[in-house]
Amino acid sequence: MILLAVFEHLAKVLDQRKECNDCDFNGYLEDFLSIQEDFKYHDLFQALLDINSEFRICVGLGFNVNKEVISNQIIRYKDASKLPDKAMRCPYIIYLSTDDYQKAVIFGEEKQYLLAKGYYYCLTEQYAMLEDSRNEIIALSLDNPTLITDKVQKFLLKDSRAGAVQREIDSYYFHNIHELIDIAFNSASDLRDQAKETLLTMEDRADYIYQTITKWYLLKKVVYVSYMMNKDVLRDECENEIKKQRYNAKINSDKIPFMALSEMWRFKAEEPAETPAE
Repeated sequence: MILLAVFEHLAKVLDQRKECNDCDFNGYLEDFLSIQEDFKYHDLFQALLDINSEFRICVGLGFNVNKEVISNQIIRYKDASKLPDKAMRCPYIIYLSTDDYQKAVIFGEEKQYLLAKGYYYCLTEQYAMLEDSRNEIIALSLDNPTLITDKVQKFLLKDSRAGAVQREIDSYYFHNIHELIDIAFNSASDLRDQAKETLLTMEDRADYIYQTITKWYLLKKVVYVSYMMNKDVLRDECENEIKKQRYNAKINSDKIPFMALSEMWRFKAEEPAETPAE
């Protein structure tokens, strides 16, 4: 039997049924679907269950920004470090153990593939829970059932390589690093616009603020890490100088727009200007 780490790590996570806040639910996917009457993605996850009935699912896995990781120090998004313990939450992870392998699939929010990659980077970076399992995990977003089932089936083949499958998924959403950066910038801008509208309708803003800060952090991290990992960029744009690549990665990450945490707490509608007396 091949012993890999991802299943053992995830299977140990306690959920709310054990009076623990590490995640919302952790158990068999079949059990999860049976108790979720109005689950938005029921059909999609049922299709995954049909692929393998032994899938387990971890819902809302909590994590924090790791301040010891060099890339996180360079990104320096301080608001992300101010969130309560494990306020950052990964929506869904399905995972599986067979006699031949242990594998997992991280799912990000619908139509937000870069967030899925961000969850992957956070959960598999140095000192993270799944650091030694990064080659047994792929990331997907919840917006294309056909793509999801196709890539999951391919990933579960005995000799399938996570990196190769992930690159295929990448090519569906963007063709180069600069398209990725543009997508991240536009997504962050949209989040900021949405926040300015949504915050005005909310009395209890805490959870919304925490999740929005998380998304901005993930977008910044994806831009930084993706730029740093790109060998073509190192060769063609940075003249094989790693310091130049690191500098450019930080500059691109810094361009991702956001609202400050303090601004989100205080945000309110602008008062109409007073009409001068005649």
